[in-house]
Amino acid sequence: MHSSLVLMLVFTLTFIVSVHSMSITESWVCKPCATQQECDEKPNNICVWGEARDACGRRICAKGPSERCGGSLNVLGVCGEGMMCKADEHCHGCSIQTMECSHN
Repeated sequence: MHSSLVLMLVFTLTFIVSVHSMSITESWVCKPCATQQECDEKPNNICVWGEARDACGRRICAKGPSERCGGSLNVLGVCGEGMMCKADEHCHGCSIQTMECSHN
């Protein structure tokens, strides 16, 4: 009896943690484009560092030198051309748009 209660408690806690993790992940996932035209719409802002595509294929402004990037499904952003997102979640390298370089 005691072991089945412990097993049920472990199962319930595992389920709750799984559901909570899924809801966090789903909040980061973008909504897929209904049409290719929707994915190809220009970003609202001027993109100093160039453009990139998000996880759903939409055009977004790229990140610049030393700006935050990466994360799950690149939720923090994508680096512009000439730069790469490293493990510290920052863009490293030099932008081919402005020739500005990261200093980290």
